[in-house]
Parts: sequence; structure tokens; C-alpha cells
Amino acid sequence: MFHVPTNETWDPEALAERLREQNLEAIVLANSVRITLPTIPPANMLERLQDLIFPARSQHLTLRFNKQKFICNIELVFDPLKFSHESMILTQISKACKQRGYWCKPGREIAMKYCPDSAELKELLEKVEQLQIEKENLVANQNFEQAAKVRDDETLLKRRIDAILFKATGKRLGSADT
Repeated sequence: MFHVPTNETWDPEALAERLREQNLEAIVLANSVRITLPTIPPANMLERLQDLIFPARSQHLTLRFNKQKFICNIELVFDPLKFSHESMILTQISKACKQRGYWCKPGREIAMKYCPDSAELKELLEKVEQLQIEKENLVANQNFEQAAKVRDDETLLKRRIDAILFKATGKRLGSADT
């Protein structure tokens, strides 16, 4: 997860500059950073033919600040069918974020940095982790309807966690610096 700590501000210009230093094509659009993903050349004759008939458009990934969220307040927006989570680009983005002073850590670690002694927060984070495992198992078993319900429960818990963290840090929901 990507996170702008409470002692930092979201600076898309500075982040785009760090991404360009990582050899990524990054531009600032409004208050977000858009990265053009490198195109992968066709691997076989069929893909080359398909490329000639239907030329591939550039794929993009966008980083944007969401002041409605606390833990994962830097959102990564992309087409999951056209972008792999194993991509080297995520490593480059993480490095650029760290250089900028942003955090690239699991949600539990981010939350516990702000409220290390909160038993309620620990309990909620454990429930979220359990729901994530349950959701993954349901998807693996192709039970998408039930997985969607579990995802909705997980989203509600994450909102509750964010609310606790906003309150603990004295930040108002939606008032983070941008």
C-alpha cells in the first residue's frame, strides 16, 4: 500500500520527477500522476497480426491522492486485465514514493505506526486479514457472488479503521493536505 504520512503532503510534480528518474514516462494530470506503461512487443506471429489489425493503445497507470482514505491514501488505478501485480513498474513506483517520503508498507504496519497500542485497531486489522483470505478462497472456488459480499464487509471494516486513524491523528476526514 502507498501512503502519504501525516507529516508530508501530496506532491504529484515531485513524485512524477522521481518516477522519471526511474525511467518511467510520468506526467502530472490535475492532481494525479499518469504513467505510460511500456509496450511489450508481440511474442508470436498471431500477436503481430493482431497488432497490425488492432493496433495496441498505450496503457496507463495512475497514482492519485484520496483524502477520504487514511491508510491507502495513494490510489493506484489501472486495468487489472492488462497489468500484472508482479510488474517491475511497481518496484519502481515504490522506490520513487520512498524517495519522496511516502510509505510503501502493508496496511497493518501503517496503522500500527500511528496507534501502536490500540487493541481495537489490532482486532479490526485481523478481521480484515481474515476476510481477505476468505475472499481469495471464494474467488479461487469461483464463488464470485459470496466473494463480493465478503469484499463489501472488508470495505466497511477498512472505512472504520480509517475513521479511527483520522480521529487518533486529529485529521478530519477529507482534510489532508494536497
